[in-house]
Amino acid sequence: MKIFALLLLPFMVMSQSHEEAKKLLNQVYESTLALESQHILFTNTIEVPSNGGIKKRSSKGELFAIGEKVRVKTDAFEFLSNGSKAYLIYPDDEEIEVAATDEEASLSPADILKNYQNGYSYKMAGRATEQGKVVQYIRLKPVSSEEIKEILIGVNMKTMLLDNYTQFGNNGSNNIFSVDNYEVNAPLDLELFNINAQEFSGFYRL
Repeated sequence: MKIFALLLLPFMVMSQSHEEAKKLLNQVYESTLALESQHILFTNTIEVPSNGGIKKRSSKGELFAIGEKVRVKTDAFEFLSNGSKAYLIYPDDEEIEVAATDEEASLSPADILKNYQNGYSYKMAGRATEQGKVVQYIRLKPVSSEEIKEILIGVNMKTMLLDNYTQFGNNGSNNIFSVDNYEVNAPLDLELFNINAQEFSGFYRL
């Protein structure tokens, strides 16, 4: 019986870690859903293998969210979802197109956390103190995926909100999202999420 118990111990520890990590992920998701509004300044970095090394491209962005309404602004494009339809906006070209998918919305913390609630194994991956913040990391591995190797999510343990996430691809590419500033429950103008707002007057609809 003692030998049997010792054999079971690693599996019991793994199960506890899985449940603990998933519980924390769900807590952060619920905390995010409870927010009246979100205003986030972020950095998005793409790393791609190139000539035996890694080529990096970073861009700054800004995210606004109220419930299911999301707007993301980057240097190259904007993404807007009013809760029922999603759009890609190209300010320089004055063009708007209906998004074929809502993948860009995954930059919203609620969507990031929701997307990974099923189809993954979870494991606590240590803590780190970064710029005065205690960040707990959770490592996720997909049960089956041709594209994703694993995902690392960082949680700000003081605010119980998303701090960062990194998606590691099977092809060696990485997608890194880092929160630079997280403002919650500040008044936001609902016109931000209106595709027919005056700021889009004259834009060509694709």
